[in-house]
Amino acid sequence: RVNSVNVNPMGVAFGSYSVNYERLFGGYNGLLVEATYSSMGSGDDQSTGYGGIIGYRFHWGGKQNSGFLGLNFGYQTGTGTAVVSTPAGSEKFEMDISQVSVVPNIGKRWAWDYGLNITLRFGVGYGDWKITSDAKTDNAKKAVELLDELLNLFPVALDGELSVGWNF
Repeated sequence: RVNSVNVNPMGVAFGSYSVNYERLFGGYNGLLVEATYSSMGSGDDQSTGYGGIIGYRFHWGGKQNSGFLGLNFGYQTGTGTAVVSTPAGSEKFEMDISQVSVVPNIGKRWAWDYGLNITLRFGVGYGDWKITSDAKTDNAKKAVELLDELLNLFPVALDGELSVGWNF
């Protein structure tokens, strides 16, 4: 079984959906492709995001049922509502956020002979954030600059997976 398709069942509770596919070559080398979508919010405050990863995994056990070391290259983008409150009142505007990332990771896949698998991975790496908005007011521009400075002060990207899937 050299192919695996996995989904994150717990993400549904948080409005986040992800699916990935991995192809194992020669038992040890895996090519990973992953797509994500998220939608959160209540009332007028909404955020939506999309993302993708392409990655490499080295399965040190030489099969799907193994620990692995990986390196993922990712891109994610999203749009959300921001609110700036001042003594004069509050201002609401749309903000766009995107990130390019390179994240090494470590993980483990438990795979059973009949095809079911559970995969766990965690990684910390580099993330380059970009924050933009079409809002033209000074408060909106200051909010975008502040968020951009904060996120890029420590340009960190986190990566994780807890998924259930099928090997075939």
